[in-house]
Amino acid sequence: MSKIAGIHNFQFVSKSVKASFRNSVGGVFAFNDLETWSLANPAPTSTLGSSILSDLTATAANFNQSSINDNTITPSGSYPGTFAAMQGGVLLPDGRVFCAPRDSTTARIYNPFNDTLITPSGTYPGGFAGAVLLADGRVFCVPNNSTSARIYDPVTDTLITPSGTYPGSSAFAGGVLLLDGRVFCVPQNSTSARIYDPITDTLTTPSGAYPGATAFQGGVLLPDGRVYCVPSSSATARIYNPATDTLTTPTGTFPGTAAAFQCGVLLPDGRVFCAPNASATARIYNPVTDTLTTPAGTYPGVAGSMFGAVLLTDGRVFCFAGSSTSARIAVGSFSRSVSFERDTLLGPFLNKL
Repeated sequence: MSKIAGIHNFQFVSKSVKASFRNSVGGVFAFNDLETWSLANPAPTSTLGSSILSDLTATAANFNQSSINDNTITPSGSYPGTFAAMQGGVLLPDGRVFCAPRDSTTARIYNPFNDTLITPSGTYPGGFAGAVLLADGRVFCVPNNSTSARIYDPVTDTLITPSGTYPGSSAFAGGVLLLDGRVFCVPQNSTSARIYDPITDTLTTPSGAYPGATAFQGGVLLPDGRVYCVPSSSATARIYNPATDTLTTPTGTFPGTAAAFQCGVLLPDGRVFCAPNASATARIYNPVTDTLTTPAGTYPGVAGSMFGAVLLTDGRVFCFAGSSTSARIAVGSFSRSVSFERDTLLGPFLNKL
């Protein structure tokens, strides 16, 4: 793994792991199966966003409650318990999980090594959707209703407000760490994206017009450095190229209904798995051939039933249950053939190559 400032840079995968992404099963990938996991999930819309713990257990950064979706274990700790309290999370360099506040005024940090939950320093105004682990180990909280971002430093336990003013009004949902270390904020209601540079502490508006109207939720960094914006209510995706500062509309039609998809996961062969929320089927986009396919498998198809997804260490995709009482695991022909280093983070808003 590459290191920056003496810490693991979880956002960039080593060359050996990059090769496994591109060459898995001879470059052939197919989703032909869908497994169902039964979960004790009493609270509707309980999970959204996830990360892989250093012990390789998938954990959810939640809305109403916290649960580790492996043998239905419930870790210690009390969360606010209100609707949309938390949304999204990141794996910190020390192996703990930072749960990003959405409507909550405080964050949470879960420690999987001693099963403890703490409330870190700092008061939030409410209104964030997802978080991005910066190259220096700090956490950038993506503004949704908030008109300013927040950056949490786990080393000093401090929270700061970086430069830049955001639109508010559910403007962005999820962020992607670009190859140069900047953060791309994925437009939800905003008609333009934003890019934050943590080195210069500056916020810019890149080229390209987006639909607004809850168009996208979450993004995926493609192997060539472009950003794939996952459609939520939009009938088409968008791809932003930071090298040329251009926005394009790739091939493929999505349902175009409210909250059809929640986020995306980068698959081992470089394609994008679009995780269903209200959609009854998933989608897979191939950036090499510019094609969109619908893999086998049926999801509940009700808004809020599924919330977020994560690439498991064996190559399968785990889709978190929201109001559904069962999760889903999408199984491809590459499953159990991909090997990751223990401290590689591959999450719904934070899939990096």
